[in-house]
Parts: sequence; structure tokens; C-alpha cells
Amino acid sequence: MKKLFLVICGIMFLNSCEKNDGKQTNVENRKPDTLAIPNQEKNIISKTENVDYCYLNVLAKDSMFMTYKVIDGIVNGKLKYKNFEKDSSSGEITGTISADTLKVNYKFVSEGVTSEREIYFLQDSGVLLEGIGNYADNNSGKLVYQSSKTINYSKGRRLNPIDCKSVK
Repeated sequence: MKKLFLVICGIMFLNSCEKNDGKQTNVENRKPDTLAIPNQEKNIISKTENVDYCYLNVLAKDSMFMTYKVIDGIVNGKLKYKNFEKDSSSGEITGTISADTLKVNYKFVSEGVTSEREIYFLQDSGVLLEGIGNYADNNSGKLVYQSSKTINYSKGRRLNPIDCKSVK
């Protein structure tokens, strides 16, 4: 009886599998999705004036929140790193947008000390990728990247766009 049951289950399983007739669907000739955004446009950061832009990254117990507005072509806003077991920081950002890159100067307070550093964010499909790179030793008190060509965007945090009303 057990063997008969297993044979029947096996036959049912084989019949339920999707049959592949060896034909491949040609996706090259299909109509484009009407909601698709061309690659050139989806990675360009919007410069729409007087609009609040908000981004958030949460990783375990650490978070990063950025909000900014573009006024007369200049980016102004706030950035906050809230870390669980490390120093957190909070401050103002000012900068510019260059196609797919948001280049800001971050003036912040951490542990009672005011500091300044340059941060670049690369937009990829609506998500901002924080740039990680070596900073030059220029004794100016402001950290700037040694070279914009060596910034690694795959190691930084991914900031997802959020509705600004949800955090105010």
C-alpha cells in the first residue's frame, strides 16, 4: 500500500512540473513597459526647487537620515548618523547636484566637537549610495576626498527615498 501511494505521488509530482518545450520566448521584440524609465533619466538626481527630499537607511540598530531642498541650484539640508554603539553625529549639509551625484559638505557635531567633511552620494535607480573614500591630509580642518575617481559607492550606506511627512 505504501509503495502504491509513493508511486501515485511521484506521478502527480512529475505531471505538475512545468513542461519546457525547448522554445525560448523572444523578449527583444516585446513592447516596452509603459512604466519603465530610461536608464539615462532614472539616475539623474532631480533639481526641482523648493521640494523636500528625504532619505533613510536603517541597518540593525544604526540609522542614517538625510533631508534637503534645492534653492537657487544649491542643496541645503540636514544629515544625521544615529549609531548604536559608536559616536553619532548630526549637522547641516550644503552642496550641489551634478547629474547623478549629490556632492555635499557636511558640517556636524559629534561628541561635542564640530567637524566638517565632504560626502558624495551617487543615485542608482532612485537610491542614494554613500561614497566611501580616502580623505586628503590638508590640515584645513575640513576633510575632502583625495580623488573623486577613487570613491567607492558599493561599500557605503544605501539611502532609500521616504515620504518626508512620515518623519516630521
